Amino acid sequence: MPLLFKHIIKSILTLQVLLYTGQWLVAQDIQFSQFYAVPMYLNPAFAGSGHNFRGTLHQRLQWPKLDAKFNTSFFSADGFSHRYRSGFGIMAIQDYQGSSVISSSQVGLQYAYEVHLSSELTVRAGLGADFLSRSLDYSTLKFPSQFNDSTGYSGFGNNLENPRKNMVSLGSGLVLYSKRFWSSIAASHMNQPNQSFVGGVSRLPLKMSFTAGYKIPLKESKQMAYLEEEQKDVSITPTAHYKFQGKSDQLDIGLYGIYDKVIAAVWYRGIPIKNYDKKLPNNESMVIIAGFMSGSFSFTYSYDFTVSKLAQSRTGGSHEINLTYIHKHHPKTVKPMRRLPCPNFYRENKNLKPHHELRPSSGHPHIH
Repeated sequence: MPLLFKHIIKSILTLQVLLYTGQWLVAQDIQFSQFYAVPMYLNPAFAGSGHNFRGTLHQRLQWPKLDAKFNTSFFSADGFSHRYRSGFGIMAIQDYQGSSVISSSQVGLQYAYEVHLSSELTVRAGLGADFLSRSLDYSTLKFPSQFNDSTGYSGFGNNLENPRKNMVSLGSGLVLYSKRFWSSIAASHMNQPNQSFVGGVSRLPLKMSFTAGYKIPLKESKQMAYLEEEQKDVSITPTAHYKFQGKSDQLDIGLYGIYDKVIAAVWYRGIPIKNYDKKLPNNESMVIIAGFMSGSFSFTYSYDFTVSKLAQSRTGGSHEINLTYIHKHHPKTVKPMRRLPCPNFYRENKNLKPHHELRPSSGHPHIH
């Protein structure tokens, strides 16, 4: 009897956690600690921002020691048309909660157009359309009605249907950047599609995000501007990423550094001066990131240390792994483009040399 009672209590608690987190999932989007490493998820205006073909694989595992863990896989591919100054991209996301009880699939298309406002400033405007499919799977759950005193767990009595909801979401964004500075603003779910599983109307809240950073070089190049890509990148970059959706908001603020081919960063996620109520401060995690670049590839790993009250549950933190590939065009076929001053958005081709007409004195907008 004690074992039976233990199973029933565990099943009830698991269901309550999953229903709660399921409501949270329906109301809130996935968040990545390495947000700069998944730029097309951050803002459709980043489509084609590498000015080459780029492919990204990203995996996040959040709270692995809890039953209500999150497991998210991300893939994206994008490219750039130099003739039309346009970027095109596609991304796919698969997310699971609580041993796959709650799942969400997303496929999105992005388009971005790039304009050089001056010899120093570039703006990119982007649009995105996503197809989302969300479902609940009750087959892995155990309910009190499936237990009895004589045989224990019977496995019978779970006749619940597994609902699924499909919807289309629209987004847009802007990116403004120079050689050292960049800022981004993006809106997701602009049409606020109906996400209700059981009829009625429950709108997916609009999500807004703002990102900005400033790159501080620690090793100044004395070479000509168009040879700058041949120098080692030694720099630090303070960055902030603020987002809000519905009644929730969050701030990531931190610093990452680059030494040639090595990347390291530290972040804090939360708004310590804000409390949702007296017992629920807006604190979540500290994040450390490390990675390296090799040829056309970059690899980064991050770990989130839970600092909220959830840390008492020994969540196991959160893990993210990112692998990004940038294809490098033949140097005679592509003009050098002004790159974004942030990691993983662009990997320059060190063999790339500007065309003969692109002299530093020409004032051409493609000069860095």
